[in-house]
Amino acid sequence: MIKILIIVFSLFSNAVFASDEKAGRYFEDQPDVTDDYQIHFNYLLAKDSEDRELDINGKMEKIILSMNEMMSIATSKNKKGDKIPRKYKLDYREDGKLDITFIRMDKNFKQLHKWANNDITPFLYFKKGQTNNKKVYFNFADINSVDGGEAGVGFGSIFLRNKSVRTDKRKAAIALHELLHTQGMGANCMPWIKSSNLKSHSSHLKNYDQRTMLNSVNPSSPRIGKIYAHNIDKCPQFMDSVYLTPTREDPYDPYKVFCLFELGKYEHPNFLHIIRKLKKAGKYKWKWRFASSCSTRNMKKDNEGYFVHGVEGNILDKVNY
Repeated sequence: MIKILIIVFSLFSNAVFASDEKAGRYFEDQPDVTDDYQIHFNYLLAKDSEDRELDINGKMEKIILSMNEMMSIATSKNKKGDKIPRKYKLDYREDGKLDITFIRMDKNFKQLHKWANNDITPFLYFKKGQTNNKKVYFNFADINSVDGGEAGVGFGSIFLRNKSVRTDKRKAAIALHELLHTQGMGANCMPWIKSSNLKSHSSHLKNYDQRTMLNSVNPSSPRIGKIYAHNIDKCPQFMDSVYLTPTREDPYDPYKVFCLFELGKYEHPNFLHIIRKLKKAGKYKWKWRFASSCSTRNMKKDNEGYFVHGVEGNILDKVNY
């Protein structure tokens, strides 16, 4: 009897996953048309989530493209920037359409971590092979979570079932804001970012209500403030990210700076303070950050040092600051 139930359950499960097979849908990252840095999007569901077909009915693409138009407006109007409109470099297929991957998790919604990205990111990295460090993998996750969005360097999500993500304008604004965190913004070398005596770091503004972190829902007047362009020595400005186009000379790679601690010209005293503090402790503490968290950090080994998936050895042993 038990064997029969297992077979029936297996057939049912296969039928559920088989129903995901729909025209125009892709289950893997498609061949790239460029080897440049780019943002790749996923339409992601829990194992038991309803498929609303946002990847194939044009809704996701419409929101993403409108989001990038908002980005262009905000960057062109920035007071301290060079007034050049910039957008994110997006991952396109050979047919000219946005490359959107359909992802169904191997856990039901109630089995997911309270902070859903804690399960989503390792699933994408280890089981779906989304490991290209020249890509940011960003999910339109058709589930709920604690917040409307959550992101770190390399990976991020908006949670479409969250009560704060109801309209397409909100989806675009929250996605823009979370993508900012995938770029390492904001960092503790910026005095307007919430960071208490270098003991605990938040990548948000001290006055969050200023709405200058691309979190305005008005598509005609999105705003990005001093995070985008400033004159602080050895402190990265978002305008210089490799993920933006047109790309400036000598851009920064968020993965190298904020995951591998390869600071290069960004040896700001606040960054060095945190790295030296971690080295002295001999382990990683989440609050001791100088920017957005690295999404591919191996959290299971935090007590042993600072380890990143796909990188051999303890990062703290590799840096000489």
